[in-house]
Amino acid sequence: MKAILAASYGSGSAAALEKSVVPLENAFAEAYPGYTVRRAFTGQRIRARMNVSGITADSPAEALERLAAEGFDEVVVQPSHVTAGTEYERLCAEAAAFEGRFAKLRIGVPLLYDRTDIAEVCRFLYGKFRREGWLTVLVGHGSEHGSEWIYDGFREVCREAGYRDLFAAALEGSPDLDDLLPVLRASGCRNITLVPLLFTAGVHAVRDISGNIPESRKSRLEAEGFTVDAVVRGLGEYKEIRRLYVSHIAAALAE
Repeated sequence: MKAILAASYGSGSAAALEKSVVPLENAFAEAYPGYTVRRAFTGQRIRARMNVSGITADSPAEALERLAAEGFDEVVVQPSHVTAGTEYERLCAEAAAFEGRFAKLRIGVPLLYDRTDIAEVCRFLYGKFRREGWLTVLVGHGSEHGSEWIYDGFREVCREAGYRDLFAAALEGSPDLDDLLPVLRASGCRNITLVPLLFTAGVHAVRDISGNIPESRKSRLEAEGFTVDAVVRGLGEYKEIRRLYVSHIAAALAE
């Protein structure tokens, strides 16, 4: 028996899960009809909150243990993480403990794993949100883990492709909004579309990016005199992005 374990960070918002996690799992099932699709959540604290609210939230280890006990012999673990940060490393470590429990165990890579991935996502988001007289700013979670190279990659890809009005910044780590502000001011454009570079439109998208609190990215840009249109939609809600995750399963199976 074969299974795909869809591993997401998790969200305290049931609506965000329905809009991002469920469609991704459906995309996996459609692409691989011979596989059973199961789910796991990597965020330790968010799992506790989800279980309290009545949402079943297995850890990757718990989900893999169930699959092993049920007799599955081939498993592909595909994360919905955007970058290969701490959560992805923890997922890989948990999965590695099950080597030998399955005849075949593969782990797919996150959405933005290499320069090719970045170029694909840039091309899609640029085409989706570009409008005359507006800048588009993608806002990711960021990490102290060292995934800042992702944002460097965005700058390089955008420059080479001629996407002069597409930018990326992080909520945590570098580059943050303060790093980006001089470039935005120098552009001469006063209109900005904020787009979450996050898999689900959870608390970060609703509060930290588009919220009305003073420290949100929307409020800070408005305080700088920009007109801001904030999108509250996770990457998992776009079929084009889901196709990229499916392609990472194909790559994992080909190893």
